[in-house]
Amino acid sequence: MPSPSLGDRLGLFIRFARVQFLPVVLAPLLVGTAAAWHDSRALSLPLLGLLLVGSASLLIASNSIDDVYDFLNGVDQVSERMFPREFPGWKPIPRGVMSVDQGFAISMAFYALSFVVGVYLALTVGWIALGIAVPGILLSYFYAAPPLKFDYRGLALGEAAIFISFGPIPALGAFYVLTGGLTILPLLVSIPPGILTMNVVLTHDLIFYDAYKEAGKRSLAVVLGRVSTERFTFVTALFAYALVVTLVAVGEVPVQSLLVFLALPILLIHGLPSRAQRPVSQYGSMTARVFAHSVLFSLLFALGLFL
Repeated sequence: MPSPSLGDRLGLFIRFARVQFLPVVLAPLLVGTAAAWHDSRALSLPLLGLLLVGSASLLIASNSIDDVYDFLNGVDQVSERMFPREFPGWKPIPRGVMSVDQGFAISMAFYALSFVVGVYLALTVGWIALGIAVPGILLSYFYAAPPLKFDYRGLALGEAAIFISFGPIPALGAFYVLTGGLTILPLLVSIPPGILTMNVVLTHDLIFYDAYKEAGKRSLAVVLGRVSTERFTFVTALFAYALVVTLVAVGEVPVQSLLVFLALPILLIHGLPSRAQRPVSQYGSMTARVFAHSVLFSLLFALGLFL
């Protein structure tokens, strides 16, 4: 049997690491960068480049370790049995095209790269940079890994970890690295991206709701149920808009931040919560819409802060 080509290996890596979700960590990073510009007119392209590398590496590492432990915890075997072979969201480890050891090695390599970037930024700017990065590494690892397994506990711990990892941590990290200090501004502006990224994960969990429930993975979506999860994500998305309006009203962010409302049609068009459970096939397109809304909202928020 011929060995896989470089293109095949790259495609397998992209599927395993779910590289298509990189914008959900890069968008809040840009919000923190824009906050640094708005507050102090601080911007360094080399430092921003390192932040992008470190954040992207951390997302790849966390997606990879999540797949490893979802397999070891028995979740992916249930999903593989429930979904047809042509299901577009299939994972490499349960299909036998990647081993657990290979997946673990990929994850550790990208965790190491993220940590090295954090150490360099700590030496260059200040040790608070590492103090922000290390919690992000730990939260992403223990999201599915034992003994903590945040996303299996049924206490919204996994969702809290997602909110912190894709909201405050990248925004605070970018602001600190670029300005050398911290204020309340990056924390405030990080809340909407954190909420909306959490909603991406919650909506994605609706695809695998039955598998998670059977395997005992008690994510918040499983605890709430599909209909209540839709309502929760819709209400929290509206809260993100309300928070931006409040920040504008109190003078924390400029009026240009209201550009985020250009993303509202994506939320509203075919996005209102259903009163009954949808066919499973609809949750994939719903996840894509929630993902697009999250990224566009954050990019418009960053643009408003830059202007």
